[in-house]
Amino acid sequence: MNDFKTKFIDFTLDHGILRFGSFVLKSGRQSPYFFNTGLCNDGKLIHQLSSYYCSLIINEKLDFDFIFGPAYKGIPLSTSISVNLYNKYKIIKPYSFNRKEIKMHGEEGEFIGYSPSGKSLIVDDVVSSGQSIIDSIAMLKKNNAQCKYVLVAFDRMEVGKSKRASLELEDSYGIKFFSIITLDDIVDYLSKNDSFKKDFKLMQEYMAEYKR
Repeated sequence: MNDFKTKFIDFTLDHGILRFGSFVLKSGRQSPYFFNTGLCNDGKLIHQLSSYYCSLIINEKLDFDFIFGPAYKGIPLSTSISVNLYNKYKIIKPYSFNRKEIKMHGEEGEFIGYSPSGKSLIVDDVVSSGQSIIDSIAMLKKNNAQCKYVLVAFDRMEVGKSKRASLELEDSYGIKFFSIITLDDIVDYLSKNDSFKKDFKLMQEYMAEYKR
């Protein structure tokens, strides 16, 4: 695991974004860890979080027309990434996000910000089953835009329909998927730190059952 990933995991642990314990997920599954970028709720933290996204965008030389952040976690992400790309790299990329309910008066429509057009970078916090990304791709396609890349902070490496969701997205939609870290990275980090012995064991058991 490289230094970039290690620093990001340190950042998530320092601010409680990544936590270990016992958590019930939306699916009803019992998980020994929880990952929540929603805790980046001030200027400093959202700046630091989005800086990691921007570093990956630059290092991977991702070329796209606009950033799309699906509601709700993708809204602050798309906005802060756009700001950080300009402030640090002088790269201007418009951002767009969707409404959960389409507004029928005033500023009508499904989208706020840039009107989707061209090739997008979809940004979100995590990928689990991949359904929210699938919904975003369909939303953009309906508006004559397309998804070129997906970038998330964390790939849970869990199953979509029959194999890992992130791999299914690439195969099914012809996109390239990127994550700052994966479940493997977290477990590798724990394995090298004696203070996480109990968490490491629980994560291994969880991965044996759910990882794809």
